[in-house]
Amino acid sequence: MTLRLRILALSTGLTAVVLILFAVPLAIALNQSATDRAVQESEYVAQGVADYLSTGTYTQIQSEAFVKRVNERNGTQVAVLLPGGIAIGASLPADAPVPHSGETYQSEGDSDHDDLGAVTQPKTTKLHDGWLIDVQATSKTGRALVRGFVGENVIRREVQGGWAWVGGGAAALLLLSVAGAELVSRRLTRPLVATASTASALSSGDLDARAPLGGAREISQVSTALNQLADRIEDLLASERETIADLSHRLRTPMTAIRLDVEALPDSDKSRELARHVAQLERTLTTVISNARLPQKGATLRRCNASQVIRDRVAFWTPLAEDQGRSVTVNVPDAVIDVSCSSDDLAAAVDALLENVVAHTPEGSALHVELAEWPDLAVLEIIDHGAGIPQGSSHRGRSDRGSTGLGLDIARSCAESSGGSLDIRRGTDGTNIVRLNLQHSHSRI
Repeated sequence: MTLRLRILALSTGLTAVVLILFAVPLAIALNQSATDRAVQESEYVAQGVADYLSTGTYTQIQSEAFVKRVNERNGTQVAVLLPGGIAIGASLPADAPVPHSGETYQSEGDSDHDDLGAVTQPKTTKLHDGWLIDVQATSKTGRALVRGFVGENVIRREVQGGWAWVGGGAAALLLLSVAGAELVSRRLTRPLVATASTASALSSGDLDARAPLGGAREISQVSTALNQLADRIEDLLASERETIADLSHRLRTPMTAIRLDVEALPDSDKSRELARHVAQLERTLTTVISNARLPQKGATLRRCNASQVIRDRVAFWTPLAEDQGRSVTVNVPDAVIDVSCSSDDLAAAVDALLENVVAHTPEGSALHVELAEWPDLAVLEIIDHGAGIPQGSSHRGRSDRGSTGLGLDIARSCAESSGGSLDIRRGTDGTNIVRLNLQHSHSRI
């Protein structure tokens, strides 16, 4: 899980927990408040009807019309037992208790001396699906019982309306929390992503890449440290390139002397061969100086036609191999195969591998060079019938044959600079196989 998702999950989870801890007691309070209010309103309605009946100045028709009007205007359903056992008004639930004759209620009396009959205090009873309120009214015509009923469905509708407001508010707060966490996480992770991208660019060779300075102080400190590291790497590489170039320039003086000595030799096949070798060595020195002074970001854009380079280098080494009685076979496609390294680097790698065969295998042993194109790689295989290359010989300076041990390291460096690798193995027929895996130039764009 990414840091941004972790922040979102943490913020959303904490907000949800707080809302739940707040909403549960609030829901209980809403339910109790709605119940108390509904029961109280029903008591007011029942008492109002009882006050009307306490006047005693009504007929049955008038009382029926009055109770009907009350039932139409309120959620409380009112039924009245008039003197003489006459029932009017709404039908009550089946589980409503039957009033007993002679049952007494606490009466308020005529305390205000308004010549009205006595009205008792409401008596509230909990039924299965609601609340029943009983109020007695006494007048000169007799005693009447007012029974009001408020159902749980009425209370439930009111509670659901309150819960809807609470739920809407909770959802709004949750969305606000998510939006705030999203904003904070983006502002926090954006500089981190930019810093990571800078580190990736530096690792791929783009020494001009720098991390933006922004965001939190700690992230800004990381960006600053990464930029300082990039500056230091660039300085070290520049110093290294200059050192290599200076050393190469120092070799020019003895090389010039050797070339002059070769030119002074009598004209012969041997002198012409020495002249070619000296010219090749001078070109190699020039290439070393040019590559040392080449900016590092330019190195990542190098490319060459591997087919042409390999054919040229095999043609160069073929006369010497034939002088040693070797059979040289070449299988290189005519098509252009672009790889992500310079022609000079690839030529140096091929020269190093072919020189190993010529110098360290018995004369007369066969040599086979093959270049194959894979989806993302160009694979060069150099196969000989030598004794094999010991493990670890591809590391710089490692050799058991009295050489510098740099040949295989040159080939390995060329392959790795293109994004490939160098593999050494023995074939099932006893041959020694050196495989140079070179990445296509288009796969590194």
